[in-house]
Amino acid sequence: MKDIETVSKLTSEELEAIFDNTSLPAGKAGAGELLAKLEIAEETKGGSGRKIYTSWISGIAASLVLMLGIGLALQQSRAPKDTFDDPALAYAQVQEVFHQISSGVQHSKDAVAESGQLISSKMEETINKVTK
Repeated sequence: MKDIETVSKLTSEELEAIFDNTSLPAGKAGAGELLAKLEIAEETKGGSGRKIYTSWISGIAASLVLMLGIGLALQQSRAPKDTFDDPALAYAQVQEVFHQISSGVQHSKDAVAESGQLISSKMEETINKVTK
């Protein structure tokens, strides 16, 4: 009787020939164990070849679609957007953006300074309460 490793190396045609041959000696374990070993061999083999082929093709097709999508997205993102024909207009737009950034930074600095003054006044009050 063949062991599991030997059975798992057999092709599907060889397994079918063994299964169809009714003159096989049953041996000690009998036909039930042979069928169990054949099922184990089929499970370890990973199913039919058609399933494996289909999964490979599906994986390759999905990879190609993904690469195509990424390529198209990169190609579209390289196109320049919001360009100006007049350099003076472009300069004015840049100045406006810098002014907005500057006012935002100034607002943040004022908020930090105000918080610092509030914290220092609270600390001074607390120190005065403790020392009295």
